[in-house]
Amino acid sequence: MTRKQSVEQLIYNTLKSAILSRKLAPGNQLVETAISNQLNVSRTPIRNAIRKLAAEGLVNNIPNKGAFVVNPTRDEIVQAYNLRKELEIIAVKDAITFLTENDFERMEQSIKNENIALENKCLVDYLESNKVFHMIIAERSENKYLLEFIEKLINQTNIYLILFDSFFEELSTTPKSPIGHALIISLLKKKDLPGLKEIITLHYQFAIESLALNDRVYQKVDDLF
Repeated sequence: MTRKQSVEQLIYNTLKSAILSRKLAPGNQLVETAISNQLNVSRTPIRNAIRKLAAEGLVNNIPNKGAFVVNPTRDEIVQAYNLRKELEIIAVKDAITFLTENDFERMEQSIKNENIALENKCLVDYLESNKVFHMIIAERSENKYLLEFIEKLINQTNIYLILFDSFFEELSTTPKSPIGHALIISLLKKKDLPGLKEIITLHYQFAIESLALNDRVYQKVDDLF
């Protein structure tokens, strides 16, 4: 690995870790000149690292203004969850006759993994298990466009969970996701579409309610390097 690649990876890893661990506030500007001065490197690897973060949805590059940690409004978050809800209702309708026992076993295992992640307070494992559950259904819809859009929205709403979900800070909070997933499996086996629509709607209502959009104590970019 070249020095340029090493510096770029260092910047990328440091910024991503700070965002995912909630050390950098949503809306915080990533000033290339400040990072360049601190590390005594050119702005090219910094720009490339920021570009990677933007591709992952963690950073917004705003023309003539700069790069900022993603900072969605409450309305944008609600819109994303509502669109995901509608698409997943369509996916359930299309997939319901194609789901196999193996699919249900995989979904049940993802719930077990989800509970383990919640017990261990491991957000990364939790999000991965959660994604696996929903993607099994989307894959069985046999609609590549639906699959693509659902995965994109899962990735985006996962970022909102990372930035704003309250469970990993409040020990008294009881997560509802595994319970909702178990109910979805039960209703899928019964092929109860009205029930599925209702529980999926509640599932995303609870997801939105779990987001704590309150002020937190954050670090500045200057403190990271």
